[in-house]
Amino acid sequence: MSVPIQTAATPPTRRNLPVCVLDGDPNQLAHARDLLERAGFTTVGALNPGEAVEKIRAGRFRVILADCQVAGTDGLALLEKALQKDRKIHVILMSAVHSVDEAIEAIKHGAYDYLCKPLDSARLTRTLDELSDHLRKSQGVAASPGQDWRPLPLSEMRRIHIQWVLETCNGNRVRAARVLGIGRTSLYRFLKSSGKQAASARAST
Repeated sequence: MSVPIQTAATPPTRRNLPVCVLDGDPNQLAHARDLLERAGFTTVGALNPGEAVEKIRAGRFRVILADCQVAGTDGLALLEKALQKDRKIHVILMSAVHSVDEAIEAIKHGAYDYLCKPLDSARLTRTLDELSDHLRKSQGVAASPGQDWRPLPLSEMRRIHIQWVLETCNGNRVRAARVLGIGRTSLYRFLKSSGKQAASARAST
């Protein structure tokens, strides 16, 4: 296990979210771990799925950052195998093949996120920070069952989903509309409406 590069500015949540990186290419594995450790995360590396499973069992890892094609195993099969072993494991898939359809399928099958190679450091750390925040809030709800907890409104969940698809499609609205199964006009209207609501919210604060 490698110790992260920690500074006074390193968020404490990153130190408490160790990541198991799985990649069959030693150079890519080293690169991913370097990005994570520079951001303040503790990492361990594995070159094949069997090695990753053993390291996860031996340590306290709740996150796997795995390449979609490693040791002849495709991403979805790897994802399902990991989730069968431990439902508390969160899998983030990465791939050099930029496929929106594969990304959507991965999310449907339980992946927390799907990242494109070469890895973008800002996107990677943002994803892990969001996951860490989600885990922290989940633990808070579990610890306080009497808390007044309310789920997100459907409109907010829809907005988050559409924004995620847009980001996956690199901002291409025509492609995003096709993936979402809606017309381009409907998507444009939704984005325009969301923009107005966000502007109104900023003006009222």
